[in-house]
Amino acid sequence: MRGRRRWRAAVACAALVVGLAACGSGGTGTGDTGGGDTAVPAGGTLRVALGQPEADLNGLQYKTHSFNVLDQIYEPLVRYGPKGEIQPALAERWEVSPDGRTLTFHLRAGVTFSDGTAFTAPVAKTDMERWIGDTPFLGVSRQTKVIEAPDERTLVLRLTDPYYPALQELTLMRPVRFRSPASFDAAGNFVKPIGTGPYKLESSSQTEIVLVRNDTYWGGRPNLDRVVFAVMPNSQARLAALKAGEVDVIGGDYLAPLAPEESLDLRRQSGISLLTEPSSTNLLLAFNTTTGNRALADPRVREAVNRALDRDAYAKVLFHDLAKPATQVFPPSIPYAPQQPREVSLDQQKARDLLAQAGQSTLSLRLILDPGMLPQARTLSEAVQADLAKVGIQVKIDQLDAAGYSDTAAKRDYDLRFYLTYGPPYDPFAMLNANFRSTEPTFLYTAPGLDGLIDTALAGTTDAVRAAAYDKVWRRLDDDWAVAPVVELPRVWAVGPAVKGFTLGVTEYDLPLTKVGVAR
Repeated sequence: MRGRRRWRAAVACAALVVGLAACGSGGTGTGDTGGGDTAVPAGGTLRVALGQPEADLNGLQYKTHSFNVLDQIYEPLVRYGPKGEIQPALAERWEVSPDGRTLTFHLRAGVTFSDGTAFTAPVAKTDMERWIGDTPFLGVSRQTKVIEAPDERTLVLRLTDPYYPALQELTLMRPVRFRSPASFDAAGNFVKPIGTGPYKLESSSQTEIVLVRNDTYWGGRPNLDRVVFAVMPNSQARLAALKAGEVDVIGGDYLAPLAPEESLDLRRQSGISLLTEPSSTNLLLAFNTTTGNRALADPRVREAVNRALDRDAYAKVLFHDLAKPATQVFPPSIPYAPQQPREVSLDQQKARDLLAQAGQSTLSLRLILDPGMLPQARTLSEAVQADLAKVGIQVKIDQLDAAGYSDTAAKRDYDLRFYLTYGPPYDPFAMLNANFRSTEPTFLYTAPGLDGLIDTALAGTTDAVRAAAYDKVWRRLDDDWAVAPVVELPRVWAVGPAVKGFTLGVTEYDLPLTKVGVAR
């Protein structure tokens, strides 16, 4: 997985609990690089940098982390649209029963996998049964009692209980997207990635993944002849390759992430377009209130930490003004997230007063750090260390490798650690379920009554009911000073001059490439 969040997505996949959502519609991502020239040349090869080699592109497993590659091969029943709206994909329409327990999908006619196999309801049912009931972290897996295919184009999921994010869960990259029966051998073992998507696999190695156009794609003939994902683990090598025209696209959370200083460098390069979008993830400083230093169980101490952090300086200096100060768990782009910034001003004197009131005028804490989490991870931890020292909190930074960090976090052997929210389509449901429930062993924060507030939000049957329920969750987290939000992290991609018509996906997990062109 990409360096800055390689551990986070594994947790996201291991702790998602979801349910039912209402139908919706919307547009595509933004960030067209064509400028005033809207002509998109036909054919050609788009070369995209990939941060690390991939496994077998098996959408049922969790070895593959390049979601943007999977998105070209496999498709879902429905897609996540702008502002969380659910859009048609392999299902052209759907209904949710009034009691929220039955989802009926009407499949598109004439859709085939890239090997020519028809995509039908019985085929979809068989593929879903490979993971339904055996993937407990997915709510739709736990809740689905039976899958029915009453005819070739109708697929029905019958659930035990209503959970409104189920449709949103069905937009995820894995394991919910569909594979051809020919992707498996007679024993049910995965042998080859074959989907209904716009591109299909030509070859895969430790150095590159080559996709070619799927000429039978139901959504219209894709423009590119092929897409080459070139494996380039070194960020400086990726930068040099983009400048030299050896690759066309770098960036994204899950492909080859750009550090802010690299983005600034590319801004000065003629012909290279830097595409940025508002944040979809927040960086948090989490407290261990149960097995860490017991002083952190006092909300006055947690508020003191919040008041001591100079978020404006972090965003301006460490993130070169590409990030924004964060005061809420989620950025406002997440459905149901608070839309107004919370007042959490830098106030060192108030922080010292709060610590004195809590009887903690001098306090020592241990911050565990995975330096691969972010390019600025080490310097940010040192900035936090310096700010907390100004109010009487001494912080010891314990730098670990990725494996050591994951093990230490799982054992809850820390006082402080940084954490990244997941972004859409996982949030807010996945983040709340994985990190704010008492039933989860690696929760960030929990408190009496919080589980019930989350349950009420997830069970809401109307938008108004859900919004009101989520507001209660946010107020509780705010009142408890549950975490210390640090910065809102932007989406950043860079595109070379040969590329025309490139746009960002609605999320960092998808990448629309059917209408992209390359002029060489």
